[in-house]
Amino acid sequence: MGAVDDVKAKVEAKEFEAKDLPMFLAALEEIAQTNDDLKDELEDTEDVVIQFNVPDVVQAYIEIKGGKLTAAEGSKDDADVTLEMTEEVGRNLFTGETDAASAYMAGDLKIIGEMAKAMKLRSLIEIAGESFGFSI
Repeated sequence: MGAVDDVKAKVEAKEFEAKDLPMFLAALEEIAQTNDDLKDELEDTEDVVIQFNVPDVVQAYIEIKGGKLTAAEGSKDDADVTLEMTEEVGRNLFTGETDAASAYMAGDLKIIGEMAKAMKLRSLIEIAGESFGFSI
């Protein structure tokens, strides 16, 4: 698994940066194609587009449609939920070093759109964490 191995290597070397978010989301897409638990979770998830913005660093999004997850770098105009975060949160949120709830309460993570749809992402990432070999 190309992107999964790339993310693992960056995290183990403590080199994961916010700009690597598209790589993380590509790895999530890879995992979604092979992990039965994640496939089951996606099948039970309504169609949604989640946009990730780290201002002046990177934009990326995931789209869940018909039980399939796709990821891409860039912006998606019709996003249901946008997660805007500081560079530090972008670096640490997806490696388990920062808790999303704490970042949100501190104002370092802004959720624009339906909170329930944003929370669905958490369960997807927790399942994927097993494939990365670290807890998210």
